[in-house]
Amino acid sequence: MKNDKQKIEEFFYRNNEQVNNPIIKSFLSDSQNLYLVQKAILYPTDLNKKLVDESFQSHYINVRKIKYVSNLIYFFSLDFDKKRRRLQNRSLLILDKGLSEEGETTLKELIEDTRNENGLDHLIGGGLLDNIEDVQLLKSLQKLTVKQLQILEMIYVKELSIKEIAQLLQTTPQNISNHHRKALNKLNHSLGKREE
Repeated sequence: MKNDKQKIEEFFYRNNEQVNNPIIKSFLSDSQNLYLVQKAILYPTDLNKKLVDESFQSHYINVRKIKYVSNLIYFFSLDFDKKRRRLQNRSLLILDKGLSEEGETTLKELIEDTRNENGLDHLIGGGLLDNIEDVQLLKSLQKLTVKQLQILEMIYVKELSIKEIAQLLQTTPQNISNHHRKALNKLNHSLGKREE
């Protein structure tokens, strides 16, 4: 028995490089395969060698299948990610784009911003619309978006600067200027029709 163990150890020592090959290592990690190899070392008959060969071939085929499926999953996931990113880039939500051909109203203006409603109550109301006596101007002002009306009230009634309004509404001064310009253009367009 001791002689058998020594014989097996000598075999593995002599074939150390091959035994450390990852595929052979994984083959020998299975106790049944290790038993067949040990049996072939101790009793090197054709039948024992053939059993080791068949077992190794089966193991090798399984490893190849696993590697193939693993590669399939890897490349499929890469491809899926590329497709997802491509689709995401095609379907960008552009809030600054005009809804009509004239581009006066943007999607961003239609989104209700509830963050500042409470904080802006003292600045809105009792202002611009209440002081307009001209019916046509009042109708034109009522056609503006809520945000455009808020900005006009802050500029012309509360006398706030563009920068102050931007800070209150938590946006950029450029955005406020853009809303202001669009509101004035709308009013100009609406009132210009009256004069024609």
